Amino acid sequence: MRHVLLWLWVLAAGCARNARPSEGPAAAAAPKPEELSAPHYEHIFMLPVERALAEATKLLKDEGWVLQPMEDPKYLLTAWRTAELGRAGWGWKSDGDSIRYLVAGEPMGHRQSIIRIFRMKRTFFSNDAEVLYDKSGEIVQKHMLMTQFEQRLRQRGAPRDLATNPMQDTMAGAEGSNLVINDAAPWMETEGQAFGTRDLKLEQQLLLRIEQRPALETLTGTLPLTRNDTFARDPSFYLKRWRQPPQEACTRTVSGFQPLLRAGATVLIGEQPGTWEAPRAVGDLACDAGATGLAVTVGVSISQTEQQRIDAYLASSGGPSDQDALLKGNFWRKVQQDGRGSRAVMDLIDRMRAMRAAGHKVSVVAFDTDMSQGSVRDEKMARLLLAQRAARPDDVFLVLAGNAHTRLEADWNDDFVPMSKHLAQADPAVKVLELGHAQGRRWGCDLTPDNAVECDILGITPDPRVTGPTAGVPAIRLLEEPDDEGFHGFLDVGALSASLPAIALRGHEPQPEPVMPPGVPAPGPTQRVYTLASTERARAPRVVNPAPSSPAPAGGTPPADMKAQ
Repeated sequence: MRHVLLWLWVLAAGCARNARPSEGPAAAAAPKPEELSAPHYEHIFMLPVERALAEATKLLKDEGWVLQPMEDPKYLLTAWRTAELGRAGWGWKSDGDSIRYLVAGEPMGHRQSIIRIFRMKRTFFSNDAEVLYDKSGEIVQKHMLMTQFEQRLRQRGAPRDLATNPMQDTMAGAEGSNLVINDAAPWMETEGQAFGTRDLKLEQQLLLRIEQRPALETLTGTLPLTRNDTFARDPSFYLKRWRQPPQEACTRTVSGFQPLLRAGATVLIGEQPGTWEAPRAVGDLACDAGATGLAVTVGVSISQTEQQRIDAYLASSGGPSDQDALLKGNFWRKVQQDGRGSRAVMDLIDRMRAMRAAGHKVSVVAFDTDMSQGSVRDEKMARLLLAQRAARPDDVFLVLAGNAHTRLEADWNDDFVPMSKHLAQADPAVKVLELGHAQGRRWGCDLTPDNAVECDILGITPDPRVTGPTAGVPAIRLLEEPDDEGFHGFLDVGALSASLPAIALRGHEPQPEPVMPPGVPAPGPTQRVYTLASTERARAPRVVNPAPSSPAPAGGTPPADMKAQ
């Protein structure tokens, strides 16, 4: 009897430890830090559900998991993997602790989906508790209790806390949690105790795998062009700065820029193209430099064949006809726009035109190529910038380019020599800044499963190394010494928003924030209807909702002619 009371006391103590904070004075007095088992709100991928699940499949296979066939294509299920064998204690023994993964995809629209990854843990028990007798011939009570305990565990074989059909039968669990019973589910097991919880770390790896993928750059010389539809542009399409007096005051300064600001300085800013924030921040840097009386040259990743049109635009009044003339170039009119020809880049050029009209010494250099790839392309870009630098040795050079071209160390390809390395060899004082940002959206291109190029709004999530604040004016964070990729610091710009191609007839106008129901998080930047010049009708508007998350490092090796963060 004494053994029975002791065992019941142990069980009672275990229940007290697992109580919720409101269920006992000890828990209320010293609450433990919350361990998040589900996200505060879901992240919506800007991909069809089948594409997002294809990336999840690659991630699981890279982690060594074997997938089992599923009838429903919106689910992935791995085989069991034994994590530990033969735990023993109190006269009982576990046959093994095993885990498997269930991935559930939920389509939210044509190009929007949610992916949930559940980690299922299962403990296998066999009825191996011996029934022993003591010296007096009485049965040892603890072995009888353990036999009953194991039998109860074997009967509790339903997965727990899984996001299954809410119409299924629900029962109250032992600790007040819910057991969702679904006898038809393929992951249902009849033996052992199975628990399912969200694996947020693996979800974060998937997030970075999708939203930190290399940004594909499409070169003008190989792509079809849109027809010239300037006649279709509504007056609301055009930039309005030309109507203002010839002045460009610095409405905001970039803190941390002063240590880098000197005559002849060269600062490279590495970005993923297709956002509003990076070109705006470069415009702020140019404005700060111009306010000191220094001459400024802004380098943009545009084909050098556009230089004549850019020079003509800088000397113009910037009216609608001047904007049409600027956008007649093949770089702007290619069908597959990768973000380098965005409305934000066009606005940066217009801002430099206004600064020049106000009396500042400002130049814009288009330094990219039409056809070359890899190291050859980067060498050509560096050579053109060095020639421009030699022609204007006292200018402050601000060069905005993809961060695969600006990082000094290309760890994904030993044979690739980035543009920045050529510039640093010619001038060791060159400074390289990586764009620091928060989660958001960008315009860019990606490859579909059949290797076709698709350009649209994409999600972008920073890794911890470059994560910056979500709001605030641009600011520079300098490092004590360059990091492993050769960056000297970060240009923080906040949360990113997509900038559509400059030739898009619609989608550039600011829109009011949508009103959300109570308790529903407000979405991120709202993407409006856009129409390229070659498109007969606009696509349907859609709202995207980036959900902040704590990212974890993810693998991936971008090719030399792509940009990656």
